[in-house]
Amino acid sequence: MRKRFARLDDLLFERVFQPASDLVALRLGLARGTAACVCLDVASVGWIVSRLPASSDHGGTSGLSLVVLLLGLVALAGLQALFRRAGASARDNPLRLSMQPHRAIVLLMLVSRLLQLRQAAMADAADMVMLTAAASGLYLGACAPHPRIRRGRGALAGAAAG
Repeated sequence: MRKRFARLDDLLFERVFQPASDLVALRLGLARGTAACVCLDVASVGWIVSRLPASSDHGGTSGLSLVVLLLGLVALAGLQALFRRAGASARDNPLRLSMQPHRAIVLLMLVSRLLQLRQAAMADAADMVMLTAAASGLYLGACAPHPRIRRGRGALAGAAAG
């Protein structure tokens, strides 16, 4: 099963997220870790919005829903800290292999949520946004860093010679 997912994982990296990471770095000047943190910020907002209906319930479930809300936010904040620590200096990103089970679980949750989607409620839409942004963050954070663009006279000399 892991080998099957590895092929899908590599395909998503090569065809979707590495080109997207390079484009974001080129057009917006955001490093992959920063882009991943932005996705995780969006996932945090989606998580809060998706948990709002559960927190408005009466009785003992509101305490449990608050614990689930805080646990999810702590997990997303932990991922952001990991992406910041990983830095942009490494050529081969160690998170690509080590975060593979996390990406598999989030993608499985996303597919499962899509199959359960019957009506468009605000909590369901927010849950889909949260899962999509979390998956994107996990992929962008594990991409290889975009090579630095050389500017100045050295870049012009290299371009003229090549």
